Amino acid sequence: MLNVPKALLETRVKKETLHRSGKRLLLEIAGALKLSPEAYEIRSNKGGNGVMGEVTLHSEQLYLMVHVMTGELRVMYRTCNGRKDYCGGMNHYVGLPELASPTASERFIAKLKQMTSLGIREAA
Repeated sequence: MLNVPKALLETRVKKETLHRSGKRLLLEIAGALKLSPEAYEIRSNKGGNGVMGEVTLHSEQLYLMVHVMTGELRVMYRTCNGRKDYCGGMNHYVGLPELASPTASERFIAKLKQMTSLGIREAA
C-alpha cells in the first residue's frame, strides 16, 4: 500500500506542496517497485507563473509524472525505452484520491511491475 501524502489530497494544493509531496510520493512508488536509487531519477519542473508544473520519475522502462490535469492531481504513467525517451508508450492516468485506497494503490503498483517485467513497449 502506498502512503499518499495527505497534502496531495487537499482540495487546493499549492505549487510548493505539489513539488515537495510529489517527490515523496514518487520515492514511495520507487520503493514499492524495489528500484535502486541509481535505476531512476526524480525531476521537478516548477514552470512559470500560472502553472503548477510537474514532478517526474524516469527510469529505463517507466515514466511517471505527478501533475494537475483538468483541475485534479493525477499520476500519468507510461512505458519508455530508456531515460532519453520522453514520448514513450501510451499515457495512462490515475487520480491521487484513488491511490489513497489500499486496494487501488496495490493494483497500481502491480500494474507498474507488470509493465516493467513484461518489457511492454507500447506504440506512441
